[in-house]
Amino acid sequence: MAPSAGLVNRGWLVINVRSGGGDGPELVFLHGGSGCWQLGTELFEQLPPAVRWWGADLPGHGDSAWTGRYRLEDAADQLASWAVANLDGPAWWYGHSYGGQVALALAGRHPDVVRGLVVGDAPLSLSRMLNLFERTGARMRTWRNWCGRPESELLTLLGAEPAGDRTTAEMLGPGHPYLRRMAAALHRHDPAFLDATVDDTRHTYGGLEHAAAWLRQVRGPVTLLRADPAVFALSGDSDATLVRDHARDGRVRLLPGLGHGLQNFAPKPVADALAELIAC
Repeated sequence: MAPSAGLVNRGWLVINVRSGGGDGPELVFLHGGSGCWQLGTELFEQLPPAVRWWGADLPGHGDSAWTGRYRLEDAADQLASWAVANLDGPAWWYGHSYGGQVALALAGRHPDVVRGLVVGDAPLSLSRMLNLFERTGARMRTWRNWCGRPESELLTLLGAEPAGDRTTAEMLGPGHPYLRRMAAALHRHDPAFLDATVDDTRHTYGGLEHAAAWLRQVRGPVTLLRADPAVFALSGDSDATLVRDHARDGRVRLLPGLGHGLQNFAPKPVADALAELIAC
């Protein structure tokens, strides 16, 4: 089935989605912070043909509305309204990084729309987010100042960012889909989202203090896909313990050799893991 497009309008709420695939189990993909639904494109191509996939732009991202309300709970509630109106029933949800945190909030607050939850390498505590932004806040503020610039300029800027002893463009190749899609995402991105994440972290991510309670509400299996710490990972042992100890069916899967970007750089192993989980 070819991808279909649509803007779902619920009063002040507009969520941009794309869908495709077959008539089997439904899977909703939530991209990471400052991304867009297109970051799942290669992942969708690798999924079993029967899977009915949905890619959503999170609020403030891509072609979804700039709501100014960027707590995890706000995004989760907005997506739950979309899910009730558009899905056939409880779906599988796969969220990467920030998208995984939103998916956890959704599963905990709206368990009726969740059949199973997969969190892709996301920190699951407020303290870990505070520590993260102490290290990465300068980069996020730079991205904030880039929002809205032409995509060609953003492609050059993103490609020039350091990646170890190389630039990102040298590491990935100057035309890599990740760079092109991140350039498109930042072109349409609400800079207030980056203000909320970096300058109001406690408010935006404070819901993670309820992560254990949210996990206990999920009726289906919960899997944490961990990136390889030897490459680069944001999820840690404490996140794995949280999932195992508090989800009814908590699982942790390490993806050897694969860093935090997961499906952005290696969609096949992520798609294989999702296919196995959905089939069980």
